Amino acid sequence: MPSDLPVIRRHLFLTGDKQVGKSTLLRRLIEANALDCAGFETRAFFLDGSRKGFLLHGRVDMPPYENDCICCARVGEKKSVPVLPVFDENGVQILRHSLSSPSPFILMDELGRLERQADSFIRQVYACLDSQKRVLGVLQKCTSDHVQAIAERDDVTLLTVTPENREAIFDLLVGQIL
Repeated sequence: MPSDLPVIRRHLFLTGDKQVGKSTLLRRLIEANALDCAGFETRAFFLDGSRKGFLLHGRVDMPPYENDCICCARVGEKKSVPVLPVFDENGVQILRHSLSSPSPFILMDELGRLERQADSFIRQVYACLDSQKRVLGVLQKCTSDHVQAIAERDDVTLLTVTPENREAIFDLLVGQIL
């Protein structure tokens, strides 16, 4: 591998501006490499055609009333508030199930400022990073302590996605995340 290409460490996180395609790129990589991933995704929650917040969707077996819970609600233009019990209860349960699942990968899409006060959830994120599993995820561009700590770990590769480099990152990673 040429020296100008990044070394892909145990865990891989993508970061970049909002709506640049970080989550889409991860989904494409998971599909292209046929990766078996547990973990979670955040999904937009719409009401009457307007985004009202996000849901926390676990990629593990969970009762339907414990999955797809609203983890943040929009309360104004460009302003959302977290639903901390969803992170500290449902999110912790999702990550614990992910650790005990046979899936070798854990998806964390995405981590950022909303869960910064969800101490149990953040501890479980670190437990996943310290486990034998490999984590693929998205880190928001924000100033949260846990996001900074994850980005600075020796076992994490952090790639910044832009519209200009998105396809090059995909081409670089296809076949390398095994």
